Amino acid sequence: MSVKAQRTVPIPLTVPDDRVADLHATYDPYQHCQNRTVDWCWPDQPKQPDDLTTSKGDAEDALYHDLRETTDYTLNANLVQKAIKDAVGAVGSCKTSWKNGDRISKPVFEDHDDASYTMTYDKRAATYHRYKASFAVINGAPVECQYELPEELTGTPYERYVLDARWSFSTSKLVYDGERFWLHAVMKRRYAEDPVYPPASDGSDTQGDFTRVLGVDLNVDGYSAVTSAGGFHGNADYLNHRRAEYEALRGELQQAGTRSAHRRLQSRQGMEWAWFDQYAHDVANSIVADAVRVRATHVVFETLTRIRTRISNAAKFQQWLFRRIQEYVEYKLEEFGISFEQVGSYHTSQACSRTDCDCVDEDNRNDKHFECVECGYTLNADLNAAKNIGLKFLDELPTSHTCSSGKATSQLALVSGTLTPSGKVSRMDWESTDKPHPQRASGVRRARAK
Repeated sequence: MSVKAQRTVPIPLTVPDDRVADLHATYDPYQHCQNRTVDWCWPDQPKQPDDLTTSKGDAEDALYHDLRETTDYTLNANLVQKAIKDAVGAVGSCKTSWKNGDRISKPVFEDHDDASYTMTYDKRAATYHRYKASFAVINGAPVECQYELPEELTGTPYERYVLDARWSFSTSKLVYDGERFWLHAVMKRRYAEDPVYPPASDGSDTQGDFTRVLGVDLNVDGYSAVTSAGGFHGNADYLNHRRAEYEALRGELQQAGTRSAHRRLQSRQGMEWAWFDQYAHDVANSIVADAVRVRATHVVFETLTRIRTRISNAAKFQQWLFRRIQEYVEYKLEEFGISFEQVGSYHTSQACSRTDCDCVDEDNRNDKHFECVECGYTLNADLNAAKNIGLKFLDELPTSHTCSSGKATSQLALVSGTLTPSGKVSRMDWESTDKPHPQRASGVRRARAK
């Protein structure tokens, strides 16, 4: 069994001064394709969400040749296809929001003079290297851009994904934020069999009475999702920053009250929600990749009750995001026959996750650092919560959940091995850590009598 994982790495670009205009000029026909597609997908005065067309195939069949002609065949054919896909995605996000009861308006993609913009480049329209990239434009040769990198690369997403030969470039985004250009590099990797999680010698991990759980903790800051197997996914701080910028811009445009400001507000709304929706997809894909890698049979989240009560900023948005991530994980797991589960959230952040410690104390956690006030055990606080979430599900399994040999067949997937409800650890290093990306597993949880 194998699974694809995906990460997005924002990289600032150095664009030659004499080629900036060529990139802007390329966006003009690209934007034309986007808006023509939105017009085709969005009928006059739609009455219900299903009135919106969200089939990329249908849109491409109807529009591709016409768009090639109306742009005088100057725009790369693959950019025409990607502009159609972008627009259909924006309409699809509006359709989903409408179904969820939110107010929506028709997306409008603005000129680069009025707003930031994004163009999607696959490998047929761009060439990606480890230190530079080139992009097809309508005027002349492709524009070659160097990456602007920090002096110290150790521990950065660039070092972990772009420079790691196991990851390769996929279809990515060229982003202009109104001041400068960025490459949102999408890196993909296929995970094959993981030697840390080989099939059980008795074949129990292919039988119905075997359970291996992956716990997942969702967060409003730091990493959006942390799994018990040591997966740290998403960048909630950047997400919050981007949303804060959008809210500030929306306030300015609403205050302006002009028709131009209203059109720009509509344009930004569609693009922003499409970006947030893709962010939820990316985090969900990473969680599913962890689940397949560790051969999990169940992926377990907290119910949203505690998440709702602990949010103090942008509560409605965070509730939407967490719900969307869980929904995407649930349907993506179906392909692999992995179950989606939820458990209550009582004390998952405050309880020590060692097997020989029963301490539950609010002083155990200080932001992202967990240190037990009784036993001194320390690790990343979100990793501790993810382990507790998974083990809470195992604690609630029926007492008869054993195989014919009488051996325990319920396990929690950890960073480098598994943990059974009895407290037995398999293939695991006994070293605790508070680093965001631990290289070794950290601790085990107390066993509870059944």
